[in-house]
Amino acid sequence: MDMELKNKSVVVTGGNRGIGRAIALAFAGEGANVAIVGRDTDALAAVKGEIEATGVKGLAIAADLFTAEGCSRAVEETAAAFGGLDVLVNNASTSVSGGLETLTDEQLMERLTGKTLAYMRCSRAALSWFRKAGGGRIICIGGSAARAAGKASLPSGLGNSAMTNFVKHLSNDVGPENITVNVVHPPFTKTDRYPARLEARAKERGISLAEAEATFTANFPIGRIVEPSDIAPMVLFLASPHAAAVTGQAIGVDGGSTPGVFY
Repeated sequence: MDMELKNKSVVVTGGNRGIGRAIALAFAGEGANVAIVGRDTDALAAVKGEIEATGVKGLAIAADLFTAEGCSRAVEETAAAFGGLDVLVNNASTSVSGGLETLTDEQLMERLTGKTLAYMRCSRAALSWFRKAGGGRIICIGGSAARAAGKASLPSGLGNSAMTNFVKHLSNDVGPENITVNVVHPPFTKTDRYPARLEARAKERGISLAEAEATFTANFPIGRIVEPSDIAPMVLFLASPHAAAVTGQAIGVDGGSTPGVFY
């Protein structure tokens, strides 16, 4: 299927590693010009090079998305470099885990500010550019903790479920303007953080790395842990004209790992 994304202007927050990097490279592979946003300048430069190696324009933006200024600048610099904006992928996140009695108020708010509020701020900044273009796409990446309460997942559960509620509200507001807003829920995914997590599991249980990996894999009916490259095709589809009637939805790309029935 031709995704019809050639020459589109795309910004991916948190695009310098993991799921964000896979999404950014997938857009570049479809011929879109891609900006990536993050705080690690070395990682940003490396992924920018990978994007440009596909023959499209790449842009690396070092910005702090904990601030309103950082969110606005990410969008404005992308639009200035590429002559407008067609797609916003909100993917940047924070890593906070724990429960109510182990986390401080500041730690809980870190997740809500660094993810949920950042997504809202970036989306707000993008709307004027979408209107100039006659439409646009917002895809928000938020883990499956929004749907299932796991051990120590309170911060991500709060942040992702609040973000999903925001997406539904915004999709209703901007739907008549050919602007769609959706959520993609990845599960625990084999990103660059996976080796450390695997080692921690093995050490915690006193088992080998192979045995530790088997405990993770057992949660996935597809028989393997989901990879970042598994997430990207759904994002491309939602960003494409083929998904013009899909909005306000939260779609799991989780290898069947999330318990429960969602419809």
